[in-house]
Amino acid sequence: VGIYTLCQPVLLVTDVNLVRRILTVDFEYFADRGAHINETRNPLSGHLIYLTGDKWRQMRQKLSPAFSTAKLNELFPTMMTCGRTLTAVIDKIRGRSVPLHDLMTRFTVDVIASIGFGVECNSMWNPDEPFRQMGARSFLKSWKTSLRMLLAFVAPRFLQLKLIDGDVEEYMRNLVRDAIARREAGEVRRDFMQLLVQLRNQVQLEDGGSWEMSSVDQNKALTVEEMAAQTFVFLNGGYDTISSTLTFCMFELCRNESLLRRIHEEIVGVLADDRELCYEALEEMTFLESCIDETLRKYPISPVLFRVCTKAYQIPDSDVVVEKGTLVQISLVGLQRDPRYYEDPLKFDPERYGERRAETMPHFSFGDGPRVCPGQQMSKAMIKMALVQMLADHDCRLEAPATMIGELELDPSLLTLQPKKDVLVVPFRRVVINIPVLEDIIEQQQNQQNQNN
Repeated sequence: VGIYTLCQPVLLVTDVNLVRRILTVDFEYFADRGAHINETRNPLSGHLIYLTGDKWRQMRQKLSPAFSTAKLNELFPTMMTCGRTLTAVIDKIRGRSVPLHDLMTRFTVDVIASIGFGVECNSMWNPDEPFRQMGARSFLKSWKTSLRMLLAFVAPRFLQLKLIDGDVEEYMRNLVRDAIARREAGEVRRDFMQLLVQLRNQVQLEDGGSWEMSSVDQNKALTVEEMAAQTFVFLNGGYDTISSTLTFCMFELCRNESLLRRIHEEIVGVLADDRELCYEALEEMTFLESCIDETLRKYPISPVLFRVCTKAYQIPDSDVVVEKGTLVQISLVGLQRDPRYYEDPLKFDPERYGERRAETMPHFSFGDGPRVCPGQQMSKAMIKMALVQMLADHDCRLEAPATMIGELELDPSLLTLQPKKDVLVVPFRRVVINIPVLEDIIEQQQNQQNQNN
């Protein structure tokens, strides 16, 4: 389908098979995302999501080992520090109504600050933390911000927009400079920043490799600006994705007590015998994973994927030729809520996935192919960990009765899917009932009643 966004012609792809070809098989024709990169004017834009051509390929090759399962397993204890704080916050506010999206955003910012920048933010206790304020300014929720981001795709070269305020850029660069100085002086911390400092000093990243600096190379492989951009992608890629997915998932779970009960049973089963929560334990929570997948299906945080045609492409089995430079738009909301692929698409149904999913159910919330989001596993681990920390010892209910709540209203002024109003939930301590003891009590009461009769 051909459409126009302002004066820019756009090809809107609605055929799922063509979408798969564009993202995977015929990726060489659609290798770039379409955002114009001006690293001089917007230094923080030179990250893996926006880079194009050889720059993207070289940076992805350098960074890929940092996102391996082995590295994520080693990063997990650093993430868990924030997870334990989340449990403490939930425990303190139990019985009271809490704006869920606000709390999930603060949790996300704390994790990103810790594993991305190597700093302790602690905004779950103190919302006014400087790192959180700078992050909030980078992703200010308004129609003006949305318009600015949209124009970065449809008219980038002409408008030369500055996407991030100068003082925010300088704050991020200073964080990176300070981290580099500390790490090259001998400080060791298991986080993404440590991996970047190793790459900067020509240290090859390997699974199971040392986190320490073996040497400080004078010929730096990464500049401060490049490192700042790659850490900023944690904010860019995770700020909304993680916090909003957690909010949507909890909203759906709180509307269905049977799902909450099943998740709790899975958590208890996996963590039996006082097993510590670790990355391997999260991987065993398959129903929890299905709930997250279903959330991302119904609520793809980035509802649209953009690709740009990098060389003329003839659509298979047709005479249509997509000209070089054509912007391609893929509606994830349209595909993932299409009744042709999903029966009753507005129903939240974690049971809908099985062996046939890959072939018949389009699910591109993290993209697909060579430009699939490299932080997919890390994002899911954060989401899983947060859900476990919230639900292992607590139940949550919506402030309004579930029977009175319909579909969540989304904010139409934003480019990402977010609730128009925050979701209010009330956490409370889970009451654990020992069934054998309960049966004994019932039997004693019945015996007493028989004696009285």
